[in-house]
Amino acid sequence: MLSEVEAPLLESVMNYVKGNQTKASELLGLNRGTLRKKLKQYDLL
Repeated sequence: MLSEVEAPLLESVMNYVKGNQTKASELLGLNRGTLRKKLKQYDLL
């Protein structure tokens, strides 16, 4: 269930910040390493 929300959210945020992982991690309140892990998990990286 979480993946139904998380994947589109990550994709939207990455589009919003034009691929800048540092800005995306700050917006989402995630560590940059955690963000990268989640992007890989959903094939967004």
